[in-house]
Amino acid sequence: MDETKKVLDKINSYSSSQIDIRNYCRRKMEERNIEEELLISTLFSNSLYYIEEQEKTFNKIPEKRHKLVFKISSKYSLIIIVAFYPKDLKIINVIKTSKGAEKQWRKKFL
Repeated sequence: MDETKKVLDKINSYSSSQIDIRNYCRRKMEERNIEEELLISTLFSNSLYYIEEQEKTFNKIPEKRHKLVFKISSKYSLIIIVAFYPKDLKIINVIKTSKGAEKQWRKKFL
């Protein structure tokens, strides 16, 4: 099974009530003028085009995170950093980017 499909299936296994947006992320969303509705609708869309796994430490406990990049328009993408837990999907950070950032990632992998 394709990695993108696996991640989308995993996301879709959660209901919107199981989405837990961390306080840090809420503050950043407010600073960046990103609405929660945009975050939720994008997360459950099929516009995912890039995935990167990350290992970070949160409260001294190793946490496996996924950087997910979704296309939200011809000009913008939404980067959503998530951690999958049995009972909920933690949203760690959300960033809205332009095409310039997308070009940098493509160069990184060529």
